[in-house]
Amino acid sequence: MLFTDPVFITKFLPLVLLGFFACLFSKERWHRHVLLIGASLIFYSWFKWEYLVLLIGSMLTNYKISNHILAQPNTPKSKRFLVFGIIANLLLLGVYKYLGFLTLNINTLFDIGLPDPGLLLPLAISFFTFQQISYLCDSHAGKMHAASHTPLEYALFVTFFPQLIAGPIVHHAEMMPQFRKTISVNTRAIMFCEGLCLFTLGMFKKLVVADSIAPYANQVFALTDGGTAISTLTAWGGALAYTFQIYFDFSGYSDMAIGLGLLFAIRLPWNFNSPYKSMNISDFWRRWHMTLSRWLRDYLYIPLGGNRHGVFRQYINNFTTMILGGLWHGAHWNFIIWGAMHGLYLVINQCVRTIAKAFGCLHVMETSNPIRFSSWALTFLAAIIAWVFFRATTTFGALSMIQSMFGIVTETALHKPADFKTMLWITIAAFSVFLLPNTKEISEVFQKDLAKQSSILLYGLGTFSGLGAAAAFLASLSTSQSPFLYFNF
Repeated sequence: MLFTDPVFITKFLPLVLLGFFACLFSKERWHRHVLLIGASLIFYSWFKWEYLVLLIGSMLTNYKISNHILAQPNTPKSKRFLVFGIIANLLLLGVYKYLGFLTLNINTLFDIGLPDPGLLLPLAISFFTFQQISYLCDSHAGKMHAASHTPLEYALFVTFFPQLIAGPIVHHAEMMPQFRKTISVNTRAIMFCEGLCLFTLGMFKKLVVADSIAPYANQVFALTDGGTAISTLTAWGGALAYTFQIYFDFSGYSDMAIGLGLLFAIRLPWNFNSPYKSMNISDFWRRWHMTLSRWLRDYLYIPLGGNRHGVFRQYINNFTTMILGGLWHGAHWNFIIWGAMHGLYLVINQCVRTIAKAFGCLHVMETSNPIRFSSWALTFLAAIIAWVFFRATTTFGALSMIQSMFGIVTETALHKPADFKTMLWITIAAFSVFLLPNTKEISEVFQKDLAKQSSILLYGLGTFSGLGAAAAFLASLSTSQSPFLYFNF
């Protein structure tokens, strides 16, 4: 079920919350764990029960492998189990996510007629696979304690439903202590109010902003993917529409996930910090999908060598990491091109900064307002162009749209202007992204003020949350349900 589904809002979530609060009267923590694990498995199997078999099988296998690693961490034996576990996880991911893509390309190159495996992509396989690989790596590195490695805690770490489907990708160290921590009633009430606010805000982002922009973006990309030449204005309209759609769709999901976690007094890591305000592409990746960027850095870029073996090797490692990050998003050449573009952006950015530092003008670049504005504009433009490949379903369609964006159009190019509603929501989206505080900043203000435990503020926030939740629920009833974009990954 979707977070925006009335079934989730009116039945699943209230029942789980009631059961969870009832379990708080028990001194046994495992009661809460069992309830949340059971609820999470129901939530996951709601989409397709066959997925549940794969998820449970993956958890059991990884838990068993981590047992062997934790028995002798940081030893050659544990390293062998680690390598085996990583290979097993990547094979599972490869079979379900990339086998069809590989088969198609082999048939195209060699015309040997391999049959299409026809495997459906299991929901969230990329997210729970990456999360379990990080667990194995941390176990080998000695960051895990065998005493905290229990079946219930491991199952809860992997399946916790607010972040199971599309992240954030979490570390055990930031999750498990929270599940064990004793929290006062007043603190739970404060976190509950904050969580309800974030959940409501995320639902508004998804249902009202992202889904209002999506139809125009879908129409424009459908034209180019279908081989229709479009005008320059139409191409830029479609690219901008998708640029804001994916921002509000995924940031909306992340806000809802963090809000749901807070309802259970669990604080999930932030995933967005105004990435479209970034001054350079490195800053962009510190702000966009922050938990994926962290994972790629810790478990791919650094193991490849990071910046420890010279500048040229650093460029290669950055480029390789971004290509693999693009491939993680999907089995399509467009995702690889998107990742390669961001890898190239990072290399260019690092080259410019290295040259500026050598000539002693890096400080001027970072403090001069005209240069900062130019850097922001160039970064945003680069992100928009890359999003075209991310969204288009064909490479031909993406290239055709890029050509139209830069004025390479024919006399018969179709001009399809956005309607007033779409233009209005794109304008509101741009205003919100560039001029208003983001969710993280709003939440930090709430936390600072709520620490004073002001009764008036608490009542006001509770009233606002209730009204907002009611409005969001009414929007969910009147809006056609569309899956979150990252459900595809």
